[in-house]
Amino acid sequence: MVIFAFQILVLMTTTSDRIKKEREFHNQIFNDKSRKVTDKFYSIFSLIEKLYTTLLTHHVEGLKILEYGCGEGSSAYLIAQNGGQVTGIDISDYAIEQAHGKAEKMNLPITFKQMNAEALEFENQSFDMVCGSGIIHHLDIEKSYHEISRVLNPSGKAIFMEPLGHNPLINWYRNRTPHLRTEDEHPLLKPDLTALNRYFGKVKLSYFFFSSLAAIAFRNTFVFKPLLKCLHGIDRCIFAVFPFMRKQAWFVLIEASEPFNTNK
Repeated sequence: MVIFAFQILVLMTTTSDRIKKEREFHNQIFNDKSRKVTDKFYSIFSLIEKLYTTLLTHHVEGLKILEYGCGEGSSAYLIAQNGGQVTGIDISDYAIEQAHGKAEKMNLPITFKQMNAEALEFENQSFDMVCGSGIIHHLDIEKSYHEISRVLNPSGKAIFMEPLGHNPLINWYRNRTPHLRTEDEHPLLKPDLTALNRYFGKVKLSYFFFSSLAAIAFRNTFVFKPLLKCLHGIDRCIFAVFPFMRKQAWFVLIEASEPFNTNK
């Protein structure tokens, strides 16, 4: 019994330390913009962002929507402009402060709260949609999936864009730039995606950026847009013909519905 209690204490301490490190790291990057050096890689993001934005803003008037992450690139403002009732959460108090200021300037009725996404302070079935970009890979997978499914109503949907962790070239870059991320970040692996099926009855995964990564080198040239479109088409063919190659993509767009709601 004593050993079990000690194990629980260690687990709680480890989780608390991890969350604290994430908060401090994100406060820093929101303050000094230290990840601006990665902007060039996101030059190809128009492909996935267009689909993500469409999913978040299509017929959302009157819907209650929870967004994970309130930093630059937050979709809360666009969702609110399309009639969604948005609540945004972030572990960073600095991000929340910035988000409040931006919403006030835009005169948008958005609620922002500093909160741990692994232990949401919302009642069961509180939202029609939960969304986020590049958030889940910072969290404990099982805890985050559980909380997302718990706060969604039975007809609700979860929509997330997340990086994958299988591509050796991308992982080489990650290993060379540890200062750009926390040690607890974990780009999603195949088991993490499979775990979605334990919390949702329906899961759709769309994969992006394999050969299209090559377009980054041409981002400042006139051939960039047509080249990106062409390579994206090649990626779609590769992923359709060779499903085992999907895990080599850089990002995945997750659409999960029919949540297995829990009351715990």
